[in-house]
Amino acid sequence: MERQVRRVYAYLRIHDLAASIEARERGGRPVVIYDEGGQQVVSASPEAQRRGVRPGLSRWEAERLCPGVIAVTPDREKYEYFQGRVLEICGDYTPTSNTLESRISNLDLSLDLTGSEFLFGPVKSVALEIRNRLRAEVGVVASIGVGPNTVVARLACESAKLGSVIEVKPEEAAEFVGRQPMEALPGVDSEWAQQLRDMGIRQAKDFAALPVEAVERAFGDRGRRVWESARGVAPGTGLPQWQEQAPAEQTLSAQMDVRPATDDRARVKAALRAAADDVARMLRQQGQVVRQVEVVIVFNDMRAVGARRTLGQATRSGEVIFRAAGALFERIQLARRLVRRVRIVVSRLAAGPQGGQMGLPILEQEHRRERLAERMNQVKDRFGEGAVRRASEFELRRR
Repeated sequence: MERQVRRVYAYLRIHDLAASIEARERGGRPVVIYDEGGQQVVSASPEAQRRGVRPGLSRWEAERLCPGVIAVTPDREKYEYFQGRVLEICGDYTPTSNTLESRISNLDLSLDLTGSEFLFGPVKSVALEIRNRLRAEVGVVASIGVGPNTVVARLACESAKLGSVIEVKPEEAAEFVGRQPMEALPGVDSEWAQQLRDMGIRQAKDFAALPVEAVERAFGDRGRRVWESARGVAPGTGLPQWQEQAPAEQTLSAQMDVRPATDDRARVKAALRAAADDVARMLRQQGQVVRQVEVVIVFNDMRAVGARRTLGQATRSGEVIFRAAGALFERIQLARRLVRRVRIVVSRLAAGPQGGQMGLPILEQEHRRERLAERMNQVKDRFGEGAVRRASEFELRRR
């Protein structure tokens, strides 16, 4: 029997990313970005917004409300870099993030935070930490909604005040969504919303109260999906989204036993180093690179805890994989439990270059490590696994 998993999602909206970045580089002064014609605001920094400037205003209105406001020419390459930084920060808490909307004005992301509470504490605390890091490290303001499925999370985000976090728990989802106007639900355009208002249906709870058979007869499959959303469940399933199972994907993994079991973090990291080298060796043999790293820590009572991270760029370097694994391990609290096994699982595999040259934009130091790893593999292939060892393996064997 498949184990049901309580799924938790966050919907994150970064407001006026471009203008916020430009303002940070200018000491917080008010900044606006105009459209290609230079006549309408498409993005305004927080300081400009505090003075009444909003996207959609004319240039004349913006300059009247905020004399001396700085107009900046968009630099899309710069914004793409900072969007990458946003994804890296989110990747510290979840390996699964989808960019739903990316514009100069806003950036919308959907995050799967399932299981994060076992690593980082309550889900709302995780969302607050992400928001605070985005503000401190990137200089952008994010509003976040948390819910049992993506629809609820998005509605929570859209109802949140600028820069705030709202959590809707599973038992609150139906009531929360029921209070929303019909046009707030995905799939309901203004024309359909007006048609429903003419029928006396103004809020989601009014639509959810209809018999599903009548909804399907009148509106077809589209109506069924909106009816499910109005009840606070995942559309297309008829079930809360926390009961859905994530699809399987291709992975490679390596594990290392720690004998005797220990709570010595240095010995556990030595085991992670050995597992990372094994995974990197498999990647080279198969000519693949990886974008996601997962660490699984198995304790002496056979209970396990895991954490995943999406890398900034594809790699097959054992050093890069180990650094990611080590950073994940640092966030895991042992609480005096003894570790008996570690496992590294890599996913999001893609075809990579053959041979010792990575062909990726990495530092020369990584190229040297790559060549060294290739030579170590050649020695092991010829003389056996014990022919050459890292010094850290002696730490692993220390009792």
